[in-house]
Amino acid sequence: MVLRVVLMISLFLGTVGRVADADTLPNPSASDTLPNVVFLSPDTSRFWHMVAGFMEQVAADLEVEFDVLFDEERHRLSYLKLVQQVLSREEKPDYLIIMWKEQVTAQILDYARRQSVKVFSFNTAVPEAAREKVGSAPREKLENWIGHLGVDNVSGGQILARMLDQRARALNLVRSDEPVPVVALTGTLDSSAARDRSLGLLEATDGAGSELLQSVRADWSEQEARDKTSVLLRRYPNTAAIWSASDGMAFGAMDAARRAGLRPGNDLVVGGIDWEPEALAAIRAGDLYVSLGRHFMGGGLALLLVHDYHRGYDFADSGQSASMHYQFKAATADNVDNIAHMLAPENWKAVDFRAFSRVFNSQLREVPVSAERLMDGFSAALMKQGGR
Repeated sequence: MVLRVVLMISLFLGTVGRVADADTLPNPSASDTLPNVVFLSPDTSRFWHMVAGFMEQVAADLEVEFDVLFDEERHRLSYLKLVQQVLSREEKPDYLIIMWKEQVTAQILDYARRQSVKVFSFNTAVPEAAREKVGSAPREKLENWIGHLGVDNVSGGQILARMLDQRARALNLVRSDEPVPVVALTGTLDSSAARDRSLGLLEATDGAGSELLQSVRADWSEQEARDKTSVLLRRYPNTAAIWSASDGMAFGAMDAARRAGLRPGNDLVVGGIDWEPEALAAIRAGDLYVSLGRHFMGGGLALLLVHDYHRGYDFADSGQSASMHYQFKAATADNVDNIAHMLAPENWKAVDFRAFSRVFNSQLREVPVSAERLMDGFSAALMKQGGR
């Protein structure tokens, strides 16, 4: 059994110690009750189970009453129905943590407002079409929409494309004076993450360094990615790189490449997003070149912020925006073992996430809340456990 340890990472000094004794709460708006939080997962994929598992560990450390429901139908209307079911309960949660879904999230926020339930959104950006109704940031028009946390998906799409370009050139898959021919697999129409990652891809494939031959929607499905990549490789036999908006679709793409007689990692390069454990294994094997990730911890960070808000320590109390962002990190053969430490559930259990809460650590109240700094702190604590 992994020894349960108590860490405190000082996010502004970069030191590690023990969690301070819980301070008395000086804020008169603090609640003595435990927050009741429901997370609505957009689907049942491996990635979202990883997100939920990490959130469960953070909730256990913070003593948050936590429940997670998965949208098995993976559609915006089924997601809306799931919200309605939760908010129809006799005992409603204090907070919903949700992912933005195109065309329905404004309805979700309004319905939650009428039920006096607060909402924290995360992972995907707020679509332009929704901003007229809900505002460009939390609390601008709807007080019950208390916060938003997002990974920079546009930057992620760019970084992935550029890393594939560099690797294809290192493998001499194209002449130095030629652009790298790229095909791409993206997610569902109602996903702003898919849209923003594709936007980054388009900005990075300008025809000079890399040339985007075609981008197709594979709906986050490994099977669809396999089928559509088979067509793409027949259509574009000179393909040197496959850009995938998720690791799951990248697995399908690699399988299609093998069936076409190609060797991923040698005859063409493949990259994805999500840091799935299977993706790390594929990186070790040399089949997958890169996976961008760490956003699996975004749900846990959202839960931490909601917990502190409930206990009187608002993450936006320093005059900063209630909308926060952080960057992806790349997993490659150079750092895959360190990344694996971060994905190990036994290391999640070994870290006490109270170390990152302003409720339990008075010195953390002296600096503005930073999503990037907190994610760096999570990462450092988990890798420290893996190195023991």
